[in-house]
Amino acid sequence: MPNRLIHENSPYLLQHAGNPVDWYPYGAEAFATAEKLGRPVIVSIGYAACHWCHVMEHESFSNDTIAEVMNREFICIKVDREERPDVDQLFMSAVQLLHRSGGWPLNCFALPDGRPFWGGTYFRPEQWKDILFQISELFKNNRSELSEQADRIIEGVADMHSVSLPRSNSLNADLIYESYQRLTGQFDMVAGGLAGAPKFPMPGVWEFVMHYYRYTHDESALLQLRTTLNAMEQGGICDQIGGGFARYSTDAAWKVPHFEKMLYDNAQLMALYADMASLTGEKRYGQIATNVLDFVNRELRSDEGLFFTSLDADSNGSEGSFYTWTHQEIETLLPEYAPLIARYYGVGGDGLWENNQNILLRSVPDHVFATREHLSAEELSQLTAMAARVMLAYRGKRPRPATDDKIILSSNALMIKALVHYYQWSGNEQALQQAAQAAEFIYFNFKADHGGYFRIWKEGKARITAFLDDYAFYAEACLALYHSTFDPEWVYRCQELVEYVITNFTDDNTPLFWYSARQPAKGTQAVAKRVQPVTSDAEPSANASMARVLHWLGALLEKEHYTNRAAAMVHYTRDQIMQYPSSYSNWASLACLQIYDQGLVVVTGPEALRNAALLHKKYNPGLMVTASVDGNSLPVFSGRVHAGKNRIYRCRNKVCEPPVSSIIDLVL
Repeated sequence: MPNRLIHENSPYLLQHAGNPVDWYPYGAEAFATAEKLGRPVIVSIGYAACHWCHVMEHESFSNDTIAEVMNREFICIKVDREERPDVDQLFMSAVQLLHRSGGWPLNCFALPDGRPFWGGTYFRPEQWKDILFQISELFKNNRSELSEQADRIIEGVADMHSVSLPRSNSLNADLIYESYQRLTGQFDMVAGGLAGAPKFPMPGVWEFVMHYYRYTHDESALLQLRTTLNAMEQGGICDQIGGGFARYSTDAAWKVPHFEKMLYDNAQLMALYADMASLTGEKRYGQIATNVLDFVNRELRSDEGLFFTSLDADSNGSEGSFYTWTHQEIETLLPEYAPLIARYYGVGGDGLWENNQNILLRSVPDHVFATREHLSAEELSQLTAMAARVMLAYRGKRPRPATDDKIILSSNALMIKALVHYYQWSGNEQALQQAAQAAEFIYFNFKADHGGYFRIWKEGKARITAFLDDYAFYAEACLALYHSTFDPEWVYRCQELVEYVITNFTDDNTPLFWYSARQPAKGTQAVAKRVQPVTSDAEPSANASMARVLHWLGALLEKEHYTNRAAAMVHYTRDQIMQYPSSYSNWASLACLQIYDQGLVVVTGPEALRNAALLHKKYNPGLMVTASVDGNSLPVFSGRVHAGKNRIYRCRNKVCEPPVSSIIDLVL
């Protein structure tokens, strides 16, 4: 018999609907039942693409004996972390306090009021069974001690997410220099990325390094960018024939990925590679961004023009089996070229993994391989493109990884922004149209009656109240669309989002914002402790993203209270930026914008749109380009439109330099 999760529509929760565990979704019913029956609560958190979540589900949650103990002694709650990131943040913070590490599956124990008192990640079946008995006995005999432990954890969670007041109010180039120098101590100078394993792409870190190079012209920064972006694209973490990146590499050399593919990773990496192409003028980086876009459109695009959440790590009951190859398969598919293609992808060599399977990777750059094989660059390109088409068609007939087909506002907003970055590099109008289509759908279909937005779209319905990252990332996406379409409607939509966040997420004691709204939406079970997320991990810091929106929106609308709050937010996190630059990389990038402020370029006249598009070709993250042929309602155009004349103004702090008539004369 299915449990309560059969009525949910999260793919992750539905994976557990057939468990003998009497799972509840996270909500008031579960906690009321725990209070009524006097039982502790198990809060088990994961996501659909998580390999070890599947393992624990199979080993423990499908085990009748273990399920009987869980059902008798506990109230058991299953949470999709992508639906309720606020729940995940609280319980993940608790586990990190207890063990100095975390991950998924996340399995925590809480009091009936929702306060966590102990937890961990993956447990083997016998471990889990022993823990169940121990926790049950502790709850029956030492409940007051567990309550004291829960109080200490809640206090610790608050401290974890608090920011110490800065020792100095100065915000200057020294902050950027010192942050970068501290970050260099974490660089892997050989394999790229940050040192150690597992190794995550961390696009926010490399965005900061790119900003740093753009403003300082420090060649060491560009070298590390090249090393990292090249190594990731050549490694097993990158799908060599299908495009797109896996979530992370289990080793330090980018060889063996954790095979799930997440939309939020690929969106950020697509933008990063497109920006690298704009920065360097090297088309190969743009081609990598194109490969990511092809993957996303092929595997994750919905009928509405939005994007699904992820592809599973597992297929046919095995992790990574969809992506790995034997030498025999390549010989059968490509008999004439098999030896060369095998060498190219490391089959039987560097790509050899386990059970005679190979992870496709490229140990050397293409130009080196072409020289070794006595091929021209064009010949190698044609051969590998042909082989990739044949192999991709064959792979498509294998049992596919499952798709998590829920649509998340925050992840889709990151993808919209990535499409705009790609358009700005490539001039590909279809990419810009995709971005606008997705953003329009969200605007008209994700709105809630309370004036805010919903987070999730699935099966034709929006649900679950949005969080700070949903609003912040979508606001950034709207600004990005304005930056390329110059339709002021996107600015005013962005302003709507900002005003809602200021009203409902503001912390009265700091310039930062809470992750969840001041008042939970009707029918939503609030968490025991709200948090204020400031650090960046796989996704950008929602607070840093919000500060960036306020910075640019204030400039466009000439609203000082926006720009002042953005500045206050960066000042507030100043010491953390300097001490922990990898965790505060998005803040470091924003500090670059404020310190090396390039201001606005206001472009008007008959050639305004063409001139603005040319300005976009040059990577300059500290510059906002705004354009209008005949003027519109934005304050920046007031008095700066002259009929039939091209005028280009460089403006900072509401003051504009004398206009020029050609971008050739513009000094940036």
